[in-house]
Amino acid sequence: MNICFILDGILVLYGIVLTILYCRLRMVSANHRPAAPPEKEPCEGGIYAVRPLILTLKKTFKMAYGGKVTANWV
Repeated sequence: MNICFILDGILVLYGIVLTILYCRLRMVSANHRPAAPPEKEPCEGGIYAVRPLILTLKKTFKMAYGGKVTANWV
């Protein structure tokens, strides 16, 4: 029976310590928040790289239909 009281005391102290550490962590992180979130930059490659390729192909096809580009077949 005495062991149960000792274990209960340890659990209460453990809960108090965790609560204090949690509150301290919340207060410190609230003071150090940035004013504005950083802006995202588009990543290289992936779906973002497809658009320049399509635009280049369209320009090449326009030039080919206008007679500005010729293909040399060997």
